Amino acid sequence: MPNSLSAIGLLALLAACSSPTPSASTEPTVDTTATAPSTVLDGNDLGIGPGVDSSDAIDQASITCLRRFFAQKMVTDAVNDYWSAEDMERFGPVDGELLYAEYDDKGDLHYLPTLMSIRRTRTEDERVLRVRWAAADSSGTPGDARYVFDFLARRTAEGVRLFFPLEHNTRNWERRTVGPVEYIISPEHIFSETEAREQVAAIDRLSDFFGVEPFPITYYACTDPAALFRAKGFQHHVLMHTYASGGRADTHDRVYAGNNKAIYTHEIVHLFAQRVFSNAPDLLNEGLATLLGGSTEHDYAWHRANMARYLEGDQPADLRAYCNTHLQKYIDGETSLPYMIGALLCERVLRREGKAGLFRVFSAGSDPWPALIAYGITQETLTAELLKEVRQPVPELR
Repeated sequence: MPNSLSAIGLLALLAACSSPTPSASTEPTVDTTATAPSTVLDGNDLGIGPGVDSSDAIDQASITCLRRFFAQKMVTDAVNDYWSAEDMERFGPVDGELLYAEYDDKGDLHYLPTLMSIRRTRTEDERVLRVRWAAADSSGTPGDARYVFDFLARRTAEGVRLFFPLEHNTRNWERRTVGPVEYIISPEHIFSETEAREQVAAIDRLSDFFGVEPFPITYYACTDPAALFRAKGFQHHVLMHTYASGGRADTHDRVYAGNNKAIYTHEIVHLFAQRVFSNAPDLLNEGLATLLGGSTEHDYAWHRANMARYLEGDQPADLRAYCNTHLQKYIDGETSLPYMIGALLCERVLRREGKAGLFRVFSAGSDPWPALIAYGITQETLTAELLKEVRQPVPELR
């Protein structure tokens, strides 16, 4: 899935490109990304757990920095004096999950954060800050955790700043390079050279398709979404143990794979697409990644056959309701209906005008519907037109 982090978050991102019932990319049925928060946290809303020892200066400065993060993260014009600017240049913006962790599906503050512990690392002036988000009952007692995340805090020339914990968490993982891909391999993952070579071959095909030379890719190979979440810093996440497989791509040529494999072509497609298109429609982006790279451990032909049976059935849904790629609507638990809508839309354009036409539609902006009118598709005719499309053979992808 693309790096759609804006207000989406790991939840949507992982699910968006993931496993049965999505890749770890999954989003709630209520789209919270469009909901404006009714209130924002004050730095003093960060609770401090009774076991936290803040006796030294770095501990205290780390807590102060964390308070600034909570107070300012939702203020778009606030000066960033809490997160390392260099770290954000390397890894991109803060995960949407961390920006919106306090909010329920109505956009109200509901899951308040508490600093549970401060842990030293082997690096001087560096700390791991474990934060827990949980709703409180009527007596004010926190209930089950929604998230637990380990922030990395480090002294810099500007003072203590927060960092993504990914490199810290994977510092002892094995590294291997196969073709343009650097694999960073979880100790629990058994690396397959054969799969890695298959990934390189897929990259060569995508290079031809997109007209882009192969480029260096960093691939984090994990056994499952839970291991992937932990590597990224989530010690508890609402989706950690929900899906058997999943992953995502980011804006810095990284693939986070929780499928226990050295190949994840769906996510690699997103890396190529974002090099060519700056504002591609999410629906078509996920559709093309499915068309070229499959999804949920199955190839495109398998998912297309599921979609054909579904549309030929007695009561197919009105497809207009399932064009948000963050909605989790599955056929037989494994074929994403939004992804297949996007894939069949890509098929229609490829059939009519080939790759040049498809690239024009991808370049027309984030709203695909105006450009699709030329191909006989509107939101009102979507279901009927995709039924026609799925009855045709898959067009050539050259």
